Amino acid sequence: MLINKILAGVSTAILGVLIAAVPNFTPLQICELCQRMAMKCSWAAKAEFGVGVLILFLSILLIFSESRDVRLGVSAALGMVGILSTLIAKVLIGFCAGDCCSGCTCSPLTPPVMTGLGIAVAVIAFINVIYLLQKKNT
Repeated sequence: MLINKILAGVSTAILGVLIAAVPNFTPLQICELCQRMAMKCSWAAKAEFGVGVLILFLSILLIFSESRDVRLGVSAALGMVGILSTLIAKVLIGFCAGDCCSGCTCSPLTPPVMTGLGIAVAVIAFINVIYLLQKKNT
């Protein structure tokens, strides 16, 4: 059970940090022009920062929780927040992928990377939910 807590918690924490950092502090960050013009990618980066921090805090709670039921609830919440991250990147707000205007230098890799990170959080969290539900029945 300890390995499960650490594996699920640390992996989702790392993904949460990546979700918060990628569109804001890495080579895949949104460009200065989009930030100045408050384009949709600017708002998406801010939203993803908040979601990434939330994933990090939930992951820490997952690591330090002793109750299986609390870990089950936190894992379900992490799964839903991972889906939210994916929806922010693709549907709710979206990133411009460098094609919003002639001076934009945003990376076209940002949208698929952010989508993949959100999906990875959701998959890990829901696998953990299934694992914890099976542990109750055995």
